[in-house]
Amino acid sequence: MKVLNLVLNRTEEIFVSLAMALAVTLAFIEVILRQFGSSLGFTHELVNYLLIWVGLIGASIGVREKTHLGVDILINAFEPKTQKIVVVATFWLSALFTLTIAILGYQHVTDILAFGQVSPELEVPLYIPRLLIPIAFGLMTIRFVQESIKVIKMPIDQFLKKEGVINE
Repeated sequence: MKVLNLVLNRTEEIFVSLAMALAVTLAFIEVILRQFGSSLGFTHELVNYLLIWVGLIGASIGVREKTHLGVDILINAFEPKTQKIVVVATFWLSALFTLTIAILGYQHVTDILAFGQVSPELEVPLYIPRLLIPIAFGLMTIRFVQESIKVIKMPIDQFLKKEGVINE
């Protein structure tokens, strides 16, 4: 399981890095070409898709690295054992939400596939860029479940230190 998780981590990071680098490079090239009255024509759409992919795959990395938004003031109002329960419940509700979006995204992709739509500038099948929705939200679901399992297995005193309730 650790090897699979490591591969998934590195794949996310490499993809986000390469997609961001490609988006910046294409945008730069397009700016230079427009100064000479020329354009590649497809870069606007491709850069938009790449930045959306970076943002949503980056959200999965954010869940993994615990950089997502949280409301500590509400959690701190409870006693320690309840805090842990609230954190786990929040992770599971988040996982349920992201799983729902992943399923709906998959249904959306199959509908687009059935109609054979293509993107306006790139003229690639539209389901290809839209695959982002089930992939990114599926990754976020996995990450929320992983984080909830970590919190469940964690002893209460270690959990409180991690959450900053107890200072070392």
